[in-house]
Amino acid sequence: MKSVLAAFFNKNNLFDVAMVTIGSVLWVVALVALLVPNALLSLGFTGVAIIINYFLSFLPISVLIFLMNVPCIILAWKELDKRFLFLTLYAVTLQSVLMEVLKNMPSYIGDPMLVAIFAGALGGLGSGIVIRRGGSGGGTDILGVIVKKRWGYSVGTFSLAFNICVISLGAVLFGLEIAMYTVIFIAVCSFMTDKAIAGMGKKYTVMIVTAYPENVKNAIFDRLHRGVTFLKGKSAFSGDQKDVIYCAINQYELAVLKDMIYTIDPDVFMTISETTEIYGHFRSRKGDAITAHELENSFVEAAQEPVSAKIERETPVINIINKDHEIVDKEEVGSERKNTWYPPRSLRNK
Repeated sequence: MKSVLAAFFNKNNLFDVAMVTIGSVLWVVALVALLVPNALLSLGFTGVAIIINYFLSFLPISVLIFLMNVPCIILAWKELDKRFLFLTLYAVTLQSVLMEVLKNMPSYIGDPMLVAIFAGALGGLGSGIVIRRGGSGGGTDILGVIVKKRWGYSVGTFSLAFNICVISLGAVLFGLEIAMYTVIFIAVCSFMTDKAIAGMGKKYTVMIVTAYPENVKNAIFDRLHRGVTFLKGKSAFSGDQKDVIYCAINQYELAVLKDMIYTIDPDVFMTISETTEIYGHFRSRKGDAITAHELENSFVEAAQEPVSAKIERETPVINIINKDHEIVDKEEVGSERKNTWYPPRSLRNK
């Protein structure tokens, strides 16, 4: 036990503990200042604690949340990562203490729609920060692991069934209107939690099949300063070998990349997928991307002195057939094609 504690309390984990603290404060403020004063419910053990407090008002919600979470953490000790359990226990304990410390803070009592939206946004942000740093607020996620181990039900199925029961009981006790506002709170909270976990900046992975892989690679290197990977592909129709370019970019570079590649190869085939997370060397700052204005200026300069080169056309050009989403190969007439840089479409008629 001492070795586990010693491994946990080191400099590498101090930042995670600090972020879990911030996330816990945001979650508690959403509960104490918005949700509880307006008699709205929450999900999981927090919702159960609010319902129990409705009948047994002498039991604080904070104490009930703590008492329900601690046994679950103990039971799941062998099932879950110890670091995750330590951070979860820390978050649950801190949230319970903060609910008592901040119970007299100024609160808003008014439009339940505003309460549901703002409490969901604030609470979801706090919950997402805690999860992003490797912890959780306890509740049904941990209990779901125990249920899965012993009875075989998935964590998602158990959590859904548990929360439906909480909302249904809340509708009976507090009225259908309160239950519906609670659903809005849950939706906003879930959305913000996902955003906080994944990060606000969108990232994309792009796969490109082009007759000019080297030109595309060099353009991505020079203009976007991104790395690419060549994957070996083979046409199912003709059997020809092809280089497939794989690249990861951020949301600010997407439009620039598409315009750049279509300028190099109007017949390019490209798929773009939104990516939740990227591990490894990847810059996601907005300032790292070249702007569209800078790209257009570079194309104008290049168009004034076009560079042409003969390219052997041994590989068929890929054409897209929209019907039934079918991809077929078609031989291009001629054995060579000039590789000329053209300005973007927005400048061609000027």
